[in-house]
Amino acid sequence: MISFSRILVGVDLSHADRLVSEELSDHCETAVQCALRLAEGGNYHVTFMASIDISEQAMHLIELHESPEVTPVERDAGHVLQKLVDRAEAVGVKADYVVALGPSAECIIKQVLRGEHTLLVIGARSSQKLSQILFGRTATKLLRKCPVPVLVAKLGPHEHLNSILVADDFSENGEQLLDAGVQLARMCEAKLHVVHVLEETDDAKLVSSGIPIEQIYRVQETLKEGAAAKLAERLSRTDYRTLVHGAMAHVEFGRPEAVILEKLQEHNVDLLITGTVGRTGLAALMMGNTAERLMNMVNCSLLAIKPVDFVCPIKVD
Repeated sequence: MISFSRILVGVDLSHADRLVSEELSDHCETAVQCALRLAEGGNYHVTFMASIDISEQAMHLIELHESPEVTPVERDAGHVLQKLVDRAEAVGVKADYVVALGPSAECIIKQVLRGEHTLLVIGARSSQKLSQILFGRTATKLLRKCPVPVLVAKLGPHEHLNSILVADDFSENGEQLLDAGVQLARMCEAKLHVVHVLEETDDAKLVSSGIPIEQIYRVQETLKEGAAAKLAERLSRTDYRTLVHGAMAHVEFGRPEAVILEKLQEHNVDLLITGTVGRTGLAALMMGNTAERLMNMVNCSLLAIKPVDFVCPIKVD
């Protein structure tokens, strides 16, 4: 079962040529607000983390410093993060902070492992270009390599999560997505939508091969009914009946990205929950994955969840 009890929030403190800025950017503020809303009213713990990505030369100078345990940049970052801790505790959320020096994605993932966090929250700028999300390419690496669910919070018109969409492909990982969707919908009293996409057929090609169009439609309707029954059965293994607004299931033919985007717009969705295969190396470069492609298209927040058998390529020292 997915857990949201220990939340790690990635906070990018850099601004222009400054490693640490006192004022949070809009996308970092979005991540902070999202994490605090999730944690309010429950027995959750939030950790705010700043990873300062500095050069190897600067790291060497820090190591030569008389008191390397607390460098000026770490002290400044700690001062900003302590304000976030105070802010969390003011609304009844237990919190602390961590500062790390080094490559952002690697530092964040090591903290996830070291601190046994169950959810990572990061912020996305309003731009839809994936290359401009959070700390440049860091978000892409986190989507691929972070072992726990990654929630990429985007600026939107809603202060709360009012509508959630889960994309279930009937894989084992899809059951985790449904569980996460039900939990979040209950926490936020949101509407829950679940969609399964069937591969579209080339009707014209089938007709030209001599198959009557009526038979094609009957087969498609049978497939759709079967998928709808399976989706209902998978939902029945969750606690969706406890939701204030229940759950609405959708089964459609088409390309996954196109159908998902259509449902996001149709139901004014604030959060999309999808799986990610966590590819690395050449496969990721050549193919990417659905979560990354959708992140490049959607205007809402996204929660990406790894398969149950995912093995994190990064290890704690």
